[in-house]
Amino acid sequence: TDQYSLYFAGSTTLFNALLMKCLEREVMALCRYTARRNTPPRFVALVPQEEEVDEQKVQIAPPGFHIIFLPYADDKRNVDFTEKVPASREQVDKMKEIIQKLRFKYRTDSFENPVLQQHFRNLEALALAMMEPEQAEDLTSENYWWV
Repeated sequence: TDQYSLYFAGSTTLFNALLMKCLEREVMALCRYTARRNTPPRFVALVPQEEEVDEQKVQIAPPGFHIIFLPYADDKRNVDFTEKVPASREQVDKMKEIIQKLRFKYRTDSFENPVLQQHFRNLEALALAMMEPEQAEDLTSENYWWV
């Protein structure tokens, strides 16, 4: 049971009922989402996902909702496509090569939890009476990958 189920009696039952009805009717829910206090709300779509299991009844994908952030009116724009420019065989082969280089075997122990690492650095700074802790580097951040 998660921490919020303790505050709202019946929330798990409500969640499951909403998920089942959305899947049954093949609809999504339009919602207003506020991530935390003092942040503006955003409109989101809750897209239902059915549980997926393989032949051995092992769960592949859990049941639940995907939150899709919807664009604002000024985020939309019309782009005029004057002509279709097909990629050459050489360009396609080059992109396949690039994509192949981007693939790697994912291992959870390859990436440190940045929040936990920052917590450890804060404890270290407190124990050593440092003025301020070192900042943990988040190797999972999209900002890191663009550098």
